[in-house]
Amino acid sequence: MSGIPLSLWRGISRPWCRRRAHRGDNRPNRAVRRPGETSEETAVNTGVPSGPVRVTLEPADELVRRIREILRAVAALTGEPDLATHAATRDLVSAEAALRAAEHVVVRELAAGSSKDAARLAALLAQVGGALAAVRDSRLAVRTAAMADLHHCLARLRAANTLQELAQQVPAELHRLGYRRALFSRLSGPTWSPRSAYAYADPQLAEDLVRIGTAVPGQIGRELPETEVVRTRAPVLVEDAQHNPRVHHRLINLARTLDYVVAPLVGRGEVVGLVHADQHVEHDHVDEFDLRLLGLFAEGLGCVFERVVFSEQLGLMRERMREQARVVDDLLDGYPPAPTRQPEPPRQADPLGRYEGPFAELTRRELDVLRHLVLGESNSQIAAALFVAPGTVKTHVKNVLRKLGVANRAEATARYHELMQRHR
Repeated sequence: MSGIPLSLWRGISRPWCRRRAHRGDNRPNRAVRRPGETSEETAVNTGVPSGPVRVTLEPADELVRRIREILRAVAALTGEPDLATHAATRDLVSAEAALRAAEHVVVRELAAGSSKDAARLAALLAQVGGALAAVRDSRLAVRTAAMADLHHCLARLRAANTLQELAQQVPAELHRLGYRRALFSRLSGPTWSPRSAYAYADPQLAEDLVRIGTAVPGQIGRELPETEVVRTRAPVLVEDAQHNPRVHHRLINLARTLDYVVAPLVGRGEVVGLVHADQHVEHDHVDEFDLRLLGLFAEGLGCVFERVVFSEQLGLMRERMREQARVVDDLLDGYPPAPTRQPEPPRQADPLGRYEGPFAELTRRELDVLRHLVLGESNSQIAAALFVAPGTVKTHVKNVLRKLGVANRAEATARYHELMQRHR
């Protein structure tokens, strides 16, 4: 690299220094542009004290076009035509890989020191570095937005009232999370079969995925990725699915899937379903980030699933109780009406209750004991009739005799009959 002027290398490195400076305490908050939003809607204040600066991310399609122009310039200057192929820049992921290859080629040419176009190569190297930074920012913004969208997806799923309704909503919410195709399957014993699917701009494919998946259900132990998911209860990223001998080939071939992510739906401690997704809308494939994102989605879905199951069971219990109440009402309606009871004649007032002499000092329990006592009953008989202990009856008898001023049961009986004769 001794043939490259020092001032030229300073010019190359200057953009990187500026980017590092902007990532300090005053690092800007960047918004993600979603479909239908304008640049004014996505621009945000950077918070720099010197004044508000509106920063927007370059749209992915425009960034890819700019990268293609850079790669064509590098290919023309270095004689590497493979760098400028359309397949190398079909999305941001492939574009990033092509940029790194171009960076390697340019650095190699500069290091050789024999090119008369060193200045142009250095300028291209700076453009390559800037494009790589833009790609990283764009992918980071997409991932940040996906984590925020995850909360909204799960919130919408919580509105489901039945398991059937929940199953139908899951693939559509995965599309809102950023995937072109999604599949929700139920696990029953050793088999798993799709219950709902989504395919962007291809509803027929979604129907075919469910139809074929139901006719030829997956088998735990046959398809290795799904088997691993059930065994570990963790999501799995499947790469090069077309050449993987241990996948569900009927579904893979139908959807022409290159790679996909599958995550478990865990409810009440058991794997009860599987969630599949492939073809991210930004780069046509899935990677490690999608693996983590779908894992978080499946965890939240498990909580929603348990809530819906509890709600359904509670509703079923309420319906059973209402049905039992209706049965009881029907039974009661079948019985004849109860006969009307004639009012009982008024009972004669108890003379003991209104006597104001010594009998008025007796308590209600002592009056009960006196009534049995005058019939000649023993303490044990009185205790059995009043459901109290014999010792308690003995105490009551002593109190009755003392309050009436008599010495024994015979005198107490005589006083009782005297009172009865007086009130006749």
